[in-house]
Amino acid sequence: MLELDLSISQFRCLIALRQHGEPLPINELADRLGLTLATAGRNVDRLLAHGLVERREDPTDRRVRLVSLSEQGVAVMTDIDTTRHHTLRAFARSLDAADRDRLTAALAPIVEPSAPSRLEEQLS
Repeated sequence: MLELDLSISQFRCLIALRQHGEPLPINELADRLGLTLATAGRNVDRLLAHGLVERREDPTDRRVRLVSLSEQGVAVMTDIDTTRHHTLRAFARSLDAADRDRLTAALAPIVEPSAPSRLEEQLS
């Protein structure tokens, strides 16, 4: 992200596009991120200049511009995900067994969607 000189807002656009997986109208991207249409448009322009997104007309409505990750954008996001994954694994490996067990126990209610959270248990 720093190498590409992206703002947090621009990076959030990349994340939203990656999560959605299909081209999004700029106004929907703005809504998903809580941005104004103008801000989302400026972010898309900047990402377009970096070659990270593609923008094209909606084939069913020429007034709508669709945005999606470019091949380079997909590669960048994949690299970021891979680096983040490796960093987390390295951190987990650096912990001693007791700390790793405590971390696993603390994270279990968060990462296991079927497990009720403590808040849900308290509300029941």
